[in-house]
Amino acid sequence: MSPSLTLVTLADHPDLLPTLQAWLGNRRTPAFSPAHCFILLAARARVAHGAYGVPAGTASLTPRGLDSRADLTPWLANLYVPPAYRGRGHAQRLVAAVESAARAARVPTLWLVTRSAAPLYARLGWQPVGPTLFHGDPATLMRRDLAPIAPPLLAQSAKPYRVSSAAT
Repeated sequence: MSPSLTLVTLADHPDLLPTLQAWLGNRRTPAFSPAHCFILLAARARVAHGAYGVPAGTASLTPRGLDSRADLTPWLANLYVPPAYRGRGHAQRLVAAVESAARAARVPTLWLVTRSAAPLYARLGWQPVGPTLFHGDPATLMRRDLAPIAPPLLAQSAKPYRVSSAAT
C-alpha cells in the first residue's frame, strides 16, 4: 500500500529548501519561485519530517532554462523523485502540477531540457524539439503546447443562418 500524498509549494513549506538543495545540488538550476516550486509529500505512520510528511519529489516552473535559449520561457525544471519513491507515478503528478500552474498563468508553451528522461516526457505529451547541450552534456530540448484547442468550424454543409427583417 502506498502512502497518501499531498502536493504543497515551497512557499507553504520554506523549511524544505535545504532538502531540495541537497537533492538538486549544483547539477540543476535552483532558482525557483517558492510559489511555483511543487513538492510531493508522502505521509507515513511515523512522520519523520514534521507533521505533514516526508518529501517524495519536486518540480518547478521557472522563467529560465537553457542559457543558449533565452528566447524560450517558461520552463519545467528541477523534476526529481528520490529513488525510494520512483515507479509510482510521482513524476507524472509533479509534471501535471507544473503544467496546471502554467495553464493558470495562460502560458501557451512550456519548455524543458532533459539528459535522460525524454521517453518519460514523451509519454506525458511532450514533443522533442531537438538535441542540445545542457551544462556541456548532450540533452534533448522538449516542448509542451498548453494553448486551448480552438473549437471546430461548422461543417460546410450546415444551413446558413438567415436574418429576416420584420415588416414595420
